[in-house]
Amino acid sequence: MSVTAQVAVFDERGDRPERSLTQDAVSLERHSVRLATFAALALYGVVRWATLLTPAPGWRLVGLFLLAVALAGAGPWLRMANRPAAILAAVLAVLAAFAICGVPLAWVVHLRIALTARGIGHGLGALPGVLVPYNGINGWVRVVTMLGGAVLLLDAGLVLAFAPRALGDLRRVGAALTLTALAVVPCTLVRPQLPYLQGFVLFALLAAFMWGERIPRQALGAALTLAVIAGAAGAFAAPSLDQHHPWLNYRAWANTFAPAHVDVFNWTQSYGPLKWPRAGHEVLDVRARQPDYWKAEDLDVFNGFGWSEAPGTVGAQLPKPDRSAVAQWTQQLTVTIQGMRSTDVIAAGEASQPAAVPGGAEPGLSAGTWTAGRALGPGVSYRVSAYSPHPTATQLVHAGNRYPDPALADYRSIQLPRTALSIGVAPEVRFAPFHSGLPIQSVIGAYGATGSAVVQNSPYAGAFALASGLARRATTPFAFVTSVQRYLSVSNGFRYDQNAPVRRYPLESFLFADKLGYCQQFSGAMALLLRMAGIPARVASGFTSGAYDKATHQWVVSDLDAHAWVEAWFPHYGWVRFDPTPASAPARGDQAAIPLQRTLPGEGGAASHAPREIPATHTQGLSVAHRAGAGIEVVLIVLAVVLVLAIATVLRMLMRSEPTGSQLVAELERALARCGRPVTEGVTLAALERRYRSSPAAAGYIRTIRLARFGGGRELPSSAQRRALRHQLGFGLGAIGRLRAVWALPPRPASSIRRRRGPYTSE
Repeated sequence: MSVTAQVAVFDERGDRPERSLTQDAVSLERHSVRLATFAALALYGVVRWATLLTPAPGWRLVGLFLLAVALAGAGPWLRMANRPAAILAAVLAVLAAFAICGVPLAWVVHLRIALTARGIGHGLGALPGVLVPYNGINGWVRVVTMLGGAVLLLDAGLVLAFAPRALGDLRRVGAALTLTALAVVPCTLVRPQLPYLQGFVLFALLAAFMWGERIPRQALGAALTLAVIAGAAGAFAAPSLDQHHPWLNYRAWANTFAPAHVDVFNWTQSYGPLKWPRAGHEVLDVRARQPDYWKAEDLDVFNGFGWSEAPGTVGAQLPKPDRSAVAQWTQQLTVTIQGMRSTDVIAAGEASQPAAVPGGAEPGLSAGTWTAGRALGPGVSYRVSAYSPHPTATQLVHAGNRYPDPALADYRSIQLPRTALSIGVAPEVRFAPFHSGLPIQSVIGAYGATGSAVVQNSPYAGAFALASGLARRATTPFAFVTSVQRYLSVSNGFRYDQNAPVRRYPLESFLFADKLGYCQQFSGAMALLLRMAGIPARVASGFTSGAYDKATHQWVVSDLDAHAWVEAWFPHYGWVRFDPTPASAPARGDQAAIPLQRTLPGEGGAASHAPREIPATHTQGLSVAHRAGAGIEVVLIVLAVVLVLAIATVLRMLMRSEPTGSQLVAELERALARCGRPVTEGVTLAALERRYRSSPAAAGYIRTIRLARFGGGRELPSSAQRRALRHQLGFGLGAIGRLRAVWALPPRPASSIRRRRGPYTSE
């Protein structure tokens, strides 16, 4: 260093040496070299990281690069700033990185930590099944990939900006390691072209960053020569060192993020006790304009015992729906598999060729369904266009009954068990179109036996008699469908029960003996009756709509939403969905909305929910006392009156008779509003139950009143469940919030909570 650089200049007080201008120039030059070499190394790492995604998110990577360089460049100023300002700069940089990587800006601004963590978890869970470079449409896989690069870039920038100067070379070592990982990790996943040349470039950039600022200008040539020799030696030694497999088993590491629980569904209808997964695990997400039932398979064949998939394509080409119907009820779906594995391409209604399905998709056994080339697991996303009509009752009444034959003949046919008339083969009969007056046709059976005789001598003679009786009283196909749904309702003694008994002929037993079951029994029996009346019908299986997440604008579907329903064919519209399963079923829970705006007659009355008005005389008296400057005596009197009224109100609530299901629903709505958690229009009890599923007892409270209100249940919530829900209502609101929760949902005597002596008289 020159003599000029060593001269110390003292301030006017003479007690503190200042840096000379030459020292400042040297420091600025070194900082500029450090920043330039940091930017070059970071840019190379960004270019390598871009190879993980196709197409590469260019502007996002550029944004992260500029953010990291800005942090590294602002290091001297951030170290001189006070600590709160430096911490604020670091926090803002991290939040900006989240937004640049693709996390919704509103989530970043409002610190939606739980939603962001859930999305990142979904992306991490998908990594084990992802092939790179990733060209799929799962947005969270892209976000997580971008966040991986952001962590490395910002880590290097923050180390260079905030690490104490006393660490010396360790600052550069920390930044260099993360930038090296940024460049090297993609090479283990996507083998680069000319890998040894790429390694030489990385070595040169790394050497420049580590030592560039400290090399004197006169020694620059020698340093470059030495670096070239070292790089060339490394390039010659690289082939013998390359073992063609990574030292770090990144796939095993990625598997640690995979979902611990993955459901597998068997859609074959067994009709015994329900064996579907029912743990409440999220299985898929659907982004759609309108809610629908998300279909996995069509069960087109009744084999004499139950419904199953067709062994081959059923029937001829069906007539196309009207163009106006297709335009009105076709929507684009984006489906993301989360906690399940399936070869079925989940869609809705009749789906067109799906896009972005890994391994491709082939037509399923039934038209409008698709099968993936390989099993679809967590993280897989695809797009599909689906036609699922929802015509009104008036439209279906006027749809007519012109069912083209033979296009729909197979959907009016059933197989029957072997009998004495069938001579060793399973007979098959085809029912005449609705109200056509034609006889039943025997497709397969004994020679000379009529279709009517085959049905009458089968176990399903009672079901045919029921269908015929209902059809005689129905003037249109839609009227018959409605009558079947009405027949299978709770009012006729049918009950929802997941522990259905095992029977030889389960649907016949369900109709006339047991009258209990779940979606398989209800949908299977309805489809059977429709075919016997000459209406083309089938059973479909999959999931109900699930719960709508306003933050992500998609439907979140769990294994509780697994379901089976009925599809009937109508002229002009095609296959139309009907669901005979009671609304109290878990999968149907989201279909029963909480009555927010009104109360039904006989269920508590409008007067019990009307706001209580304070008499005008009381109001006038209080205002006069206030204007007159009432003394402490008046205040004490007012407080005493308020206390008495409060005690009387509590005693009245504790002593009143057992509440009805509708009153409990109204009380829940009122409690949510009083605690600052009002529900919006259309929110259902099932959705609220899932919202509080972190507390099983609180969720049990909502489930019990849902079953009491919509399913005819006889049980009321327990005191423990009510206490758990009250705790959830006041959670996070402080002491005042806990008091509001007690006011919103006060304790009840155990006798009026635990049980009821009889059915609700108001329902």
